[in-house]
Amino acid sequence: MNERTGLLYALAAALLFGVSGAVAADTFQSLDPLRVAQLRSVLAALALGAVAYRRRRTAHGGKLLHLAFFGSLLAAVTITYYWAIDRLGVGPGVTLQFIGPVFVLAWMRVVQRRRVGGAAWVAAAIAVSGIALVTQAWDLKELDLLGILAGLGAAVSLAAYLLVGEHLGRSMTALAMTAYGFAFSSVILLLAVPFRIPDVGGVVWGQIVWIALAGTAIPFLLEIAAVKRADPGRVGVVATSEPVIATATAWIALGQALSLVQIVGAALVIAGVATVQAMTHSVAPEVPPSVV
Repeated sequence: MNERTGLLYALAAALLFGVSGAVAADTFQSLDPLRVAQLRSVLAALALGAVAYRRRRTAHGGKLLHLAFFGSLLAAVTITYYWAIDRLGVGPGVTLQFIGPVFVLAWMRVVQRRRVGGAAWVAAAIAVSGIALVTQAWDLKELDLLGILAGLGAAVSLAAYLLVGEHLGRSMTALAMTAYGFAFSSVILLLAVPFRIPDVGGVVWGQIVWIALAGTAIPFLLEIAAVKRADPGRVGVVATSEPVIATATAWIALGQALSLVQIVGAALVIAGVATVQAMTHSVAPEVPPSVV
């Protein structure tokens, strides 16, 4: 029952993260993606910081420089992800970003010299093949290179975020490092983009609050609760439902339909990444949840 509850938490987090992508894409009609990333980070930092303070999870163990780097990666993955879904649409953007675990797999094998089974590499190849279908890489005339580069940038920065988070998780709780991560991400984005209160209506403000709280802070806390109750590998597999949810939401709410080829590609990516997650996830340290 405890594990089932954890997996339900993970599914709820994937649902909120997925819907948030579509909400963010709609918000881009009124605000620049960089501004949305800034507001999201600031509001999420305030919310998660308050929860961490209340639960006495604010110890940083003298790792402020590591946490600052962690926060810079969080800022990078948010910005590149938002650029990707703005240029490519929610479905392709989320799917591209979601191959981050494949880059983690490559880092584990090449740099850390960990043993990785052959099946994991087959799964990674399937995921990469799916990306080619989602982006329709063969159609050079319609290929949005900047959008694809943004999506790949989101995947690389997500991979780095997960690896640094794994390292920090050996001495910190996931809640503490996530709260500090968003705090440093906010500082970076406030320096990059001078802060101003957007002159937008109540609907857009409602979307911004949703993205920051219901689409960021709450699913973060749900995923933290999930990995305390269920095997992190299984939680990671459940999290791969996020691209499906994001794509379906964008299709229904924004009319961003995918072709049959793109749907097949997305299915391959999800299957491949879910397999990689299940086979390579380390159970020992606490790791940070997904970020989008």
